[in-house]
Parts: sequence; C-alpha cells; structure tokens
Amino acid sequence: MVINFRLLLSTLLLFNLVLPVFSFKPSGGVLVLDGDDDYAILPLAEHGYLIPANTFDFTVEVWFYPKSEPKRGENNLILAQQVVFGLTSNTQDCNLDKNQLCCYSSAHLEGKVKGVVGLKIEVEKDRWNYLAIILKDGAINFVYNNRILQTRFPLVDRVAAEVRRTRKDFFVGGYDKDVFAINRDGIVLSQTTRFHGEIDAIRFSNIARYDLPAGRGIEPFDPPHHFESDEHTLALWNFDEPAGTDHFQDASGNGKTLIGMNGAATSGALAVNPTSTSLTSTWGQIKSESR
Repeated sequence: MVINFRLLLSTLLLFNLVLPVFSFKPSGGVLVLDGDDDYAILPLAEHGYLIPANTFDFTVEVWFYPKSEPKRGENNLILAQQVVFGLTSNTQDCNLDKNQLCCYSSAHLEGKVKGVVGLKIEVEKDRWNYLAIILKDGAINFVYNNRILQTRFPLVDRVAAEVRRTRKDFFVGGYDKDVFAINRDGIVLSQTTRFHGEIDAIRFSNIARYDLPAGRGIEPFDPPHHFESDEHTLALWNFDEPAGTDHFQDASGNGKTLIGMNGAATSGALAVNPTSTSLTSTWGQIKSESR
C-alpha cells in the first residue's frame, strides 16, 4: 500500500517550526553520476540484502546533490533495494517552489502487514540534500534535510527478506536497465532512469539512529555532520577513494564493495552553487574548501 502524507506535511505551515541550522565538518570525495548510463551495483547473489530479515529497527541515510530534474514521465533513481530514494516528475503530491524538486522515498516491509510505505517530499535544486528513513517500534520516520516526519504502523514488525521486484541487487544512481511502470491496459505510466548529480555518503544501520519524534507529525531535525562506522553499521560508503576510482570500499568493514559501471567514479571536485547561501549548500562549500 502507498500512503499519501501531503495532509500531514501541510501542517508544517501551521506549527511554524524553528528549524535547526546546518553545520558540517569536512570529509572526503563524492560519487559522480552523469545521468546517462552510469550506476553502481552491489550484487544480491554475492552479498544478499543489506538489511537482514527480522531486523526490527534500521536507518538508511544519504547525502546527495541533484544536477538536473527528471524529464516528464520519468523517475531518477538515487538508490534502491529494500529502501528506495529518487526524484520524480510526478509532482502532484509535492508543494514545490522554483528552487525545489520532488523526491520519493519508500521502504519495503514484511510482518503481519505486508506492503510498501511511501512518501513524496520537497528537496532543493543545486544544493546538498540529506534523506533518511528510520524504522523504530513499528513507526516509520522520514527525514528530509532539517525536518522529520513520523507515521506509525503498529503491526509492521520486520524488514522484508524477499522484495518482489525485477531488480533485487542494490543499485546506486539507477538500475542496470530502465524500468517501466505499466498498468493492466499496457499503458506506460512512468520510466525509472538514472540520477544526474553527486552522492557524498550512504549508510545502512541496524538501529534507529538520532532523536526521533515521540508521536506522529513533523518536527525539526539536525542532520549528522558526517557518517561514521560503528558496531551497528551494516554498510557505509563515503566515496573517499582517489578521483577516478570505480570500486567503492565499505567503511563498515563488512566487505560490501560497490562497483561503478559505465563511468561511475569518484571525484575530488564538489558541486557548489556559488550564488547560493542556503544552509545545505554550506556542506559542499566546506568540503570543497578543505582540499
């Protein structure tokens, strides 16, 4: 089932939240994706699912910088397996201004209730954005930059060990082939293509990180300065390899080496919009100046 949370999101205007200020420490390089044919893959046959079955809590998070928006009828994939992040041209559920894009997030869950929990939210153009999905005690928390939204599904108790999708490997930046959503009449509803931009870091954890809302609704959130590995880290890619590297090491020590395909590689040059003074763009500026 896909849940629409636009009514909940609109309450942000009513609550007049005091949003936290972004303040980041420098870190290393980025994964550069041209949006044409490149992507990175972690094969399922070799590594299995990143989040094991019967995992009751988890956190999946990413820092990314979009350089273009999806074309009409397209979704640009940022990462996908049990958790999916991407940009979509289907913006009817997003309240966008001229400097924003519509982002979709979803998690595939299994338990007494099986299905897909999904959300569309606004992210920033030409800036660094933080996204996370956090599961704790049956509640799904969606984080987008400096906001966190919680919704509760009390009967959901585990992450799916088997997701019924045609692409079951872990992908970053796009699938190995374009994927089409087709209805029963054979009409193509959308096409999932590749992400054009940069990705700074991705982390999977088997715990619910950060201070979470006590109940349903939207609250301020202060994104992490950088991702570190600890005993709860399932996989961590910082993309700190030398520029041009196409094998991305897993800093967790669990051996989940991502493989860049068709030119997906690291770069030391970070995208920063020089005309922007937004708080999220500070992340890229600090990192760039640290070299």
